[in-house]
Amino acid sequence: MPTRPSPLAHSVTRLALLATLLTLGGCAQMATSPQDDQRQAAQVEIDQAISAEDPAALARARMALSQTLAGAARAEQELNALETAIDAHELELARALYQQADTQARWDTINSRRAGIARGLGEWSSGNPEQARRTIHRLPLPLDPDSERRRLILLGALEAELGNPLTAARYYDAVDERLDDNARETNHARLWNLLTEVPADQLRREAEQTGNRQFAGWLELALTYRQQPGQIDRWTASHRGHPAIESGLVAMLGATEPMGQLTAPSQTGPVGVLLPEGERYAGITREIRAGIEYARDNGALGGREVLFYDSGSDRIGASAAIEQAQRAGVALIIGPLLKEQLGALAALPPGGPLAIALNSAPAGDSLPGGVVSFSLSPEQDAVAVAQRMWTDGHRRAAIFSADHQLGERTREAFANEFELLGGEVVDRARFASGQTDFSGELRTLLRVRTKSDDGPFQPIIRDDLDAIFLAASGDELALVVPQLDYFGAEELPRYGLGLAYNGNRDPRGDADKNGVIIPIAPLLLAGTAGPENPLRITYERAQLAGPLPRLFAFGADAAALAGRMEMLLQGGTLDGLTGELSVTPTGVVERQPRWGQFRQGLIQPVDPAPGAALPGSLTSPARLPGTTPPAGQDANDPSQPTSMP
Repeated sequence: MPTRPSPLAHSVTRLALLATLLTLGGCAQMATSPQDDQRQAAQVEIDQAISAEDPAALARARMALSQTLAGAARAEQELNALETAIDAHELELARALYQQADTQARWDTINSRRAGIARGLGEWSSGNPEQARRTIHRLPLPLDPDSERRRLILLGALEAELGNPLTAARYYDAVDERLDDNARETNHARLWNLLTEVPADQLRREAEQTGNRQFAGWLELALTYRQQPGQIDRWTASHRGHPAIESGLVAMLGATEPMGQLTAPSQTGPVGVLLPEGERYAGITREIRAGIEYARDNGALGGREVLFYDSGSDRIGASAAIEQAQRAGVALIIGPLLKEQLGALAALPPGGPLAIALNSAPAGDSLPGGVVSFSLSPEQDAVAVAQRMWTDGHRRAAIFSADHQLGERTREAFANEFELLGGEVVDRARFASGQTDFSGELRTLLRVRTKSDDGPFQPIIRDDLDAIFLAASGDELALVVPQLDYFGAEELPRYGLGLAYNGNRDPRGDADKNGVIIPIAPLLLAGTAGPENPLRITYERAQLAGPLPRLFAFGADAAALAGRMEMLLQGGTLDGLTGELSVTPTGVVERQPRWGQFRQGLIQPVDPAPGAALPGSLTSPARLPGTTPPAGQDANDPSQPTSMP
């Protein structure tokens, strides 16, 4: 199969011509101005970016060069900068560069279709992805090959941001043949990650309905891996020549040692920690840092030096911190923390320091290869709740969730897992943010009726429910539970999210959460335990760090992961303060939590149901086969963490 020319290569000739013109201009006038010096510096950066095959650096250098030009040349160079970033799928950078551009009025005279794509990018950078999608959809077709490639890339990313993973995957499939081989590998990972977000029944319906055989193959692969992993060879035999085979994705799915892209850090060298130190994140950083320092002082890092760097609050700040850490010769990087900064880790060279990102990739995107992702994920909690509910013997569930983004994400994560396990989500209802009276919603969800029209209110609820999942915050939960009891559901088992408990004893504030079972970090259970609890001293140390001991535990476990990474990459597990930790072949840290239940205002430990076990069927494609799962956890336990700021 011939290698396709990359978008970066397409522009080298045009750049070389521009460089020649600039050089000739300099020969005619020996004296140089500050602007000439800036132009020369920008040209050097362009040459270096091309030599290093670094499209992000090339895009920034082109924008810098444009600032030294005027008129049509300036406009053309600004367009080039945006297009270079789009071609590399550096879309956050593309949006940032758009904000620096000032020649938009000239773009239509250069090329109206290129201008239309840039206009859509600008609308996205202004926080209006829906308008950006409409603008790009309305471009007159056909487009030249380069513009069509950028149109598809942007539409895929926009659909992913708007919460339409299946539609986004279609666009990434459509753009695939327009990419060079290296970009296709990344595109396949992005496409695959999107398909893991799509419910199995939706995958099946789309596979049956689509007329695109290649895309149908992707859908069937996702279904096969999710439900019949042993049949991947059969899928391969019937899809000869499919892009997923050519790029090696299918081989990775079936590999016996799928962790090859992750390498253990060297045994020497300091640990660099990247955290934002600005006022907005000061409290979060203080508690995470305290946890890391506590773990270091207790030998988790084997005596390695720990160096802290301010990562700022954007990608530029993270990039600068990574460069500082590399100059210091770090063997491990912990961080960055913010989602928008994770792309900066792509600059780490092969064989460079191993990075443990303190977050997960944004929806529809993926972390750079060789990076481990560790986060406190409400979605991961929701999946654990579905598994716990199943092992407790419940097969028919209702969902009552907050009508905001967190409620939506956790509701879907729970429903997908519970249904894949074989359970049935019988009904679901939402409540609005800030709502305090849930009478209407609960009456409908529980199908409340009364024993008699006369006399006191004696509610009777529907009889087709085994349990209810409450996707709500702690404050919301304290309002919902008493009303559940009032409407006759006091005997209905109820489950919630870990974020329903902040980790501090509060008998008055937690009294109205009675009976709710939640996944919980082992450290937090020590808060209501006696002094004999082995984590009690650590819990008290966490309380000294601040009001959120869960973040202290998060920092301590990040350091523990760094110190035991070699063992974890071989399939081992780690008993952490946030739960039992393991690393999937794709670099995601999975947490197996402990369990607690609110009783009379205090969180108390809950043991697993006797003889409980998950079914042997697959639950999600998020974990690749070939690793040993933590004790008591299914080998295919899904994990899609997306928490933290």
